Amino acid sequence: MKTLKYIFVAAALGLTATSCYDLDLEPKGLVYENVLFQSDNGIKKYLASAYHDLPIEDFNYGQNGDQKGYATSSKGGNQWQAQKSSAASCAAEAAGRATSYGGFDYWPYDRIRELNNMLEKLPEYQSNFTEDVYNSYLGEARFLRAFYYFGMVKRYGGVPIVEKVLDPKAPLEELQQPRNTEYDCWKFIYEDLKFAMENATASKDEVGRANRYAAAALMSRAMLYAGSVAKYNQYLAVTGPAVNAGLMCMTADHAQEFFQYAYDACKFLKDAGFRLHAGADKEKAYTEVFLNPNTVEDIMVKQYGPNTSTPFDTNLFHCWDCMVLPKGVGLSGDVGVALQPAWEIMGLYEMPAIIDPETGNPIRFKSVTELWNNGEMEPRCRANYYFTGMKESMSGTELDFQAGVYTSYPGTVADGTAETQGSVNDYTAQFRVRAAQPGTRKDVGGHANVKINGIHGLAEGTGDEGYSRMGACIRKYVQAEGTNARVFFTNSQPWKVFRYGEILLNWAEAAYELGLITGSDDLKAEAFEHINEIRDRAGAHPHAMVTNPADIGSEIYGFPIDENLQYIRDERARELVFENHRVFDIRRWRVADIMFMDGVYTHGLLAYQVLDEINPDWKEGDDPDKKYMWIFLPEVEREGRRVNFNKKDYYDQIPGGEINKNPLLVRNDGH
Repeated sequence: MKTLKYIFVAAALGLTATSCYDLDLEPKGLVYENVLFQSDNGIKKYLASAYHDLPIEDFNYGQNGDQKGYATSSKGGNQWQAQKSSAASCAAEAAGRATSYGGFDYWPYDRIRELNNMLEKLPEYQSNFTEDVYNSYLGEARFLRAFYYFGMVKRYGGVPIVEKVLDPKAPLEELQQPRNTEYDCWKFIYEDLKFAMENATASKDEVGRANRYAAAALMSRAMLYAGSVAKYNQYLAVTGPAVNAGLMCMTADHAQEFFQYAYDACKFLKDAGFRLHAGADKEKAYTEVFLNPNTVEDIMVKQYGPNTSTPFDTNLFHCWDCMVLPKGVGLSGDVGVALQPAWEIMGLYEMPAIIDPETGNPIRFKSVTELWNNGEMEPRCRANYYFTGMKESMSGTELDFQAGVYTSYPGTVADGTAETQGSVNDYTAQFRVRAAQPGTRKDVGGHANVKINGIHGLAEGTGDEGYSRMGACIRKYVQAEGTNARVFFTNSQPWKVFRYGEILLNWAEAAYELGLITGSDDLKAEAFEHINEIRDRAGAHPHAMVTNPADIGSEIYGFPIDENLQYIRDERARELVFENHRVFDIRRWRVADIMFMDGVYTHGLLAYQVLDEINPDWKEGDDPDKKYMWIFLPEVEREGRRVNFNKKDYYDQIPGGEINKNPLLVRNDGH
C-alpha cells in the first residue's frame, strides 16, 4: 500500500536525477516542472515536500523546546523529546513537562508558494492526463494548501491569503501583503476544500494521499473550529486594532454557516461508506484502530517504518513506546513515561466508583485488578490506559504501579488528596508510606517485609522519568506485538490523520450546535445518534439526551453551555484522548482560560494497600502481597506542575520575524 511514508521518503531524498557531464543540460540533481508535471510519479515527487511538512500533530509534535512544531525527519534534533512537551500535557490529558500552551513561529508560505506554482503551471501539461485525473491533481494541491492555511488560521486568525506565485523581483510594496480577515481566511479554506471534495480522486487505494474524502474530513474539522470561534469568541472581551479589523474575531452570525459546512462534510463521508472499525471484542476492536495500517475507519493515515526500496537513511520512525511505557522488562529502554495519563480525563470514562458518594470515603477493593476487571470499566478505557495488574500486550509483563501503603485510612478521600504538590499534608504524613525506589519492601508498623510500591512506580527518588507517578500509563498507539526493543526511533505505528470516529464526533457537535441556533429538536436528537454510535463501539452504555438540559456553563465560564453539549464535548475527550485534539478543542470553545485559571494541578489515580484492613477472601498460605484491602486516590501529581492558560493564547502572535519584514502585518491584540 502506498502511503504518506513513501511521499515523505521522496521529500527526504530530494528531487534527483542522473548525473551528466554536458554543461548545456539542467544542473545536476535537479528535475524541473517540464518533467515532473507529465506523470503521476513526477507529481508525487513535486508534492513530496508539501506532504512531508503538513501540519499533522502526530507522535513528534511538541509544544515547547527545540523540537516544537511538526518534526517529521528520521533522527534529527531533539524530536525524541516531543512527549515531554506533548500537547496532551498542555490540556491536562496527561502529565508531562509542558504546563502551558506555547505557540511557535509557523509561517509555511514556502510550501504554499510551491502549491500555487503547481496550480498555475499544471494547466500547461493538461494534455498529458485525462480530465478527471487532471482535476484530481488540482484538488490534491488545493487540499494541501487548505491544510497549511488551517495550521495558521487556527493559531493566528487572519493571515495573508496568497493564491498566486509572487515574483521575488517585484517591488517590495507588491510583496508585502496585509492580513486578510479571519472570516475571509476560513472561507478561503472552505473554497479550497469544496473544490477538493468535488475534484480530488475518489479512489481509496492510497490512504496516505489526499483524496476527496480527506478533503471532507479536513472540512469537518476546520469548519467546526470556525463555527466555534464565531459563536464563542464574543466572550473573550479582547479589544484592539486586530480585533477592530476582524483579524482575530468573527461575529456570532457566521456560526451557523460554518457549522453547516462541517455537518455536510460529515454526511458526505457517511454516504461514501466510511464506518467504525468494530467487533464483538470491544477492547480489541478499539485497540486495532490505532495499530492496523488501514481499517474501514481510516480516511487518511501517515505511515512510519522502514523504507527498503532505497539505500538511503530516509526512514521515518518515532519514539512513542519508550516515551509512554515505564522502564522494565520488555518495556521502555529509553527515558520512560515522559507522558503519563491524568485523572482529569481518566475519570470521565465508565469505571467502578472509587469514592462513596454518601460518606466521601474511599471505596475498598479486594484486589487491585478489581478496578478494571470487574465488568464495570468500559472496554475503551482499558484500550486507552494500562492500569496496575494489567499485562502489557507485546512483552507480557504485568504492570505494577502500586503507589505505597497506608498504615490506616480512617478518613475521607479529601483527607488524603490535599491540593498540594504530591497531596502532602498532616494526614498523609501520619498514615501514608511511600518509597524512594521502585519495588521496595520493608517492615512497616509491625508488618514484616511489606511490599511498599510497584516495580514500575510510584518511586519518589527517581525524578519525573522512568517510572509511573500517576498510577497508570498510556496504552493507545502502543505496539501490541513484535520483538523490537523499545528505544529511540524504533516505532513504526501509523498516525491516523483522519478517522471516522472523529467525524462522528464532529457531526454530533455540529448537529447539536445547529439545533441550538435553529431551535431544531431533530438536529439535537440526531447528535446523540452519532454519540451513541461511538459509545456502542466503545462498549459503553448508550446515553440519552436530556429533554430540558440545565445550563452548566454560565456559572463556570460566564456563558451558556447546556449539559447535553457538555456531554458531547466530554465524549470527544474520551474518544480522542492522546490524538492531540484536546488543546485545540478547549481553545476553540474559549473555555481554557477559566479551566486553568491561576494554574491547576493534574491528578493521578494511585493505588494503596491499607495495612489494618484484611481482605476477607485471603487465607493463610495465600500470596502475602494480596492480604490487605486496596483504595484508589486521585492525588495531585508528585512533581506538582500546574497547567496554565492565558487569555491571550487563544490567538498566537504573528511571528516577530515576519512582522519585521512586513509592517502591514498587524500584531494580534493581547501579546
